[in-house]
Amino acid sequence: MRSLMLLLLSCTLMSFTLVIDAGHGGDDYGAIGLVNGTKEKDLNLHVAKHLADKIHQAYPEVKVVLTRDKDVFLPLQQRADIANKNHADLFISIHTNAAENRKAQGAETFILGTDRMEDNLDVAIRENAVMKLEADQTVYQGFDPNSIESYIIFELMQNQYMDNSLVFAELVQNQFVGTLNRANRGVRQAAFWVLLKSACPSVLVEMGFVSNAEEEKWLASEEGKNGIVNSIFNAFEKYYKK
Repeated sequence: MRSLMLLLLSCTLMSFTLVIDAGHGGDDYGAIGLVNGTKEKDLNLHVAKHLADKIHQAYPEVKVVLTRDKDVFLPLQQRADIANKNHADLFISIHTNAAENRKAQGAETFILGTDRMEDNLDVAIRENAVMKLEADQTVYQGFDPNSIESYIIFELMQNQYMDNSLVFAELVQNQFVGTLNRANRGVRQAAFWVLLKSACPSVLVEMGFVSNAEEEKWLASEEGKNGIVNSIFNAFEKYYKK
């Protein structure tokens, strides 16, 4: 009887699975800082790994899965597949922003949606463009990341996880603004493939702009990276405890 109770307790404790996705990787550098040449793929991986370690240490009962733990290229669909195969309860995709406007700054957190889609289309196109680097395009069913018409499919998809995605996104954004004093670009909706295909509450975090000289320096610093890890951890802690 005692063994059965321990088994049931173990199953209960392992009932929450978090998948952390470090965006880009390998030959896909992502955004690159113009001043110091900071590579997005490296920042994303650093934050993802340290976040995973911090959550594992604080909540060993949570199953934490990294889509990648080293500098390798990973197709967008495969990232979502990892979340689905692990029956994720939450999916966090870590990214770093860039813009033609060198003064653009601040953090923003995205959930899947088409509200004000035209305003966020440039970000969606940039993050989805990695599809073009992949050998097998058939998994995307004719979706063209550079075609506005292709994004109509997102309007046709009912996102049953939107409420919880929004709750977590707001927690993340509140930490970035309230704790780190980052410029607040808000919680926004965008048509990201990796969010569309992840069957769980999911967010895509844009930590800041490497195209902004000051922000690039902060993002690459230990203070900046540690602050981001702690902020996302605090958001997760609040979400998980609920």
